[in-house]
Amino acid sequence: MNPDIRCDSANGLLTLLALRGIGPQVAERIVARFESLGDVRDASPQHLAGTVSNRVGSILRDKHAWERAYACALRILEQAYEHSVRVLTETDDEYPVWLREISDRPPVIYVKGTLPPGRRCYVACIGTREPSRFGELATRRVTARLVENGWSVVSGLAIGIDTLAHQTTLDAEGHTVAVLANGLETVYPKKNKALADRILEAGGALLSEQPFGAPAIPRNLVSRDRLQSGMSAGTVVMQTDIKGGSMHTVRFTLLQGRRLFAPVPNGQHSKEPKSQGVLALTRKSGADLSRLLDAQGEYRDLLQGHYRDRPPAVPLNSREDYRDLLGQLNEMLLSPTRDAQHQTGSQMGLL
Repeated sequence: MNPDIRCDSANGLLTLLALRGIGPQVAERIVARFESLGDVRDASPQHLAGTVSNRVGSILRDKHAWERAYACALRILEQAYEHSVRVLTETDDEYPVWLREISDRPPVIYVKGTLPPGRRCYVACIGTREPSRFGELATRRVTARLVENGWSVVSGLAIGIDTLAHQTTLDAEGHTVAVLANGLETVYPKKNKALADRILEAGGALLSEQPFGAPAIPRNLVSRDRLQSGMSAGTVVMQTDIKGGSMHTVRFTLLQGRRLFAPVPNGQHSKEPKSQGVLALTRKSGADLSRLLDAQGEYRDLLQGHYRDRPPAVPLNSREDYRDLLGQLNEMLLSPTRDAQHQTGSQMGLL
């Protein structure tokens, strides 16, 4: 192992994460305190105290553990080269600015394709895998408006709303990012392999925090949802039921202090089961919504506190409301993420 490798480099972080007992949070603490891998390896127990546990400290004094971890990091970098994937850390310009600001940001992300630089970039567009006619129409209209105004559309490549959001963006010659729950050597779902290829050909990107070989298991799918909202200024939930998987992204959006929007169905469309989640998010107070969703912990506290007397989602009742959508997204570019929503929402009367 080269002891001069910087801890905050892709090679350095991959090596640290390959050591037993070191996860993302511990790796971040190490990076904040030590400059190189050699500094970590040679640190005394006293110097490591407060950064890692005694058990991890003993592993860091094991020469063979370091060699195995370094070999693992090199294999990952070789795979990345073979699959035209870049391994990005927070110090890389391409690492999404918004993603840096969430508390559980991934130390490394894997990217295939092109990510636009700068803060004015991403909006997550998500929803049910089985949209109704209303969900399809709302997705196409809202997504097209976002693209017209220079926003990159983030979604999860899933069947349904995600697919429509990506396709609409491509048809409008916009930029889109598909966030996957698996390693980037494959595409999940396989049915959308052609769509993934089209995204790359059009200058978009595939992104994941999962290493090569990781499957799209339920746990990874939920983690993927946190990245969609985490890299975005806001989330538009096009259509969802009360218990839909999209509610994970809704929860992450609110906890991350980002704006949440939802097209509101009217008439017969409002009676569809797949629209009940959107109606709840735009009509029920946070206190009522907390009970309906059986929210727990910090999410419950947020709904029952900050949103106690108002719905958490900004309703999009008609095309005229798109101006408010774009205006609030632009406001997010001017303020810190969490404070932006919590300070301006009540003043505007839109949250």
